[in-house]
Amino acid sequence: MCISLSFLNALSPQIMPPFLFFQLKKKKSGHEALTELERMGRIGVTFEDSPSYYSNDDDDDDYLFSNGLQKLSIITQNVDGLHHKANSRHVTELHGRGNVLKCMTCGSFHCRREYHDLLTKLNQGWIHDALKDVDVEEDDSSSSKLRPDGDAYIANDNYGDIIVPPCPTCLEKTNDDDTTTTATTTTTPGFLKPDVVFFGDSVPRHRVERCYGAVKASDGLLCIGSSLAVHSAFRFVRAAAEENIPICILNVGKTRAEEGMIQQQQQQQQRKGSRSRSRHDEELYEKLEKLVIKIEAPAGPTLSACVQMLKSSFSSSSSSSSS
Repeated sequence: MCISLSFLNALSPQIMPPFLFFQLKKKKSGHEALTELERMGRIGVTFEDSPSYYSNDDDDDDYLFSNGLQKLSIITQNVDGLHHKANSRHVTELHGRGNVLKCMTCGSFHCRREYHDLLTKLNQGWIHDALKDVDVEEDDSSSSKLRPDGDAYIANDNYGDIIVPPCPTCLEKTNDDDTTTTATTTTTPGFLKPDVVFFGDSVPRHRVERCYGAVKASDGLLCIGSSLAVHSAFRFVRAAAEENIPICILNVGKTRAEEGMIQQQQQQQQRKGSRSRSRHDEELYEKLEKLVIKIEAPAGPTLSACVQMLKSSFSSSSSSSSS
C-alpha cells in the first residue's frame, strides 16, 4: 500500500494572529479525499515498530506497550493540523503542530489557544497602549500594518513590560516541591514555545526514522502539492527511489524529482562552477527518471475525482457480483 507525502495548503497567516490563524483554517477537499482514501484502504502502511520511532524525552514508555506494529498513511510538513481536522487517523507531522506549545524545560505540552487567552488577560494594559494609535481604517492595505517578516506592526516596542506566563506544569511541580521540602528550590519554571520546527531547527530524529520505516514498507509514494525543493521532503523521495519504489507526483509545476528540474540544476551547477554530482547521485537520478510518474493537475479536485472513481468502481463490481 502507498503512503502520501502531503503539502496541501489553505489560507495565508499574514493577516491574522498566528494562533487565530490555526483556529480559523479549514480543511479542503484534498484533505477530505485523503481521509477517504485512508478509510478505503488505498493509502497507508503497517510496518514493524522500533524504539527508534520514539523520542528519548518520552516518559510514558510508549514503545514498551506497543503491539509491535506502526501504521502511517500521511506524512506532512504543514503545521496547521488540517489532516486531523479531516479525521485522518495515521498522520506524522514532520514539523509539529502550530496549535500546541511545548515547555523547553520539562517537555510538557499545552494548548496554544488557552495560553494566548491567559497572555491577553495578564497584559490588558500593555495591549491597550500598543493598539491605541492603530487606525485600521486609515489604510485599506493590510500589508501596511505588517513588518517585513510578516509580524504585525505595533506602536509599543517595550516588550520588557510583557508578563509571560511560565509553564503550568513546571510551576505546579515547583509549588509541590516547596510544600514537601524545607530546602530552597532552585528550579525555575520553563517557558513555552510552539511545538513546531522553525528555520534552523532540525526535525526530531524519531519522526524521520518513523517516516523512513513507512516508506521502506510501502509499495508506492504519492507526493502531493510540493516542488520537493526542500530536503525535509525530498529525502523520502530519495529513500523510495533507492528501494525501487514507484513515485507518483501530483503537483502543478516542475519538481526536484523530474528530469527537467534535474537538468536545470545541472546547468546551474555548471554556471556556478560547482563540482559534479557523485556517482551515487547519478544513479539515484537515473532511478528517479524511471520510477517517477507526474500528474500535472491541482491536488484537491484530482484527489476528489479519484475517490469518486474508486467508489463508482466498487459499486459497479458489487452490483455485478450480486447479479
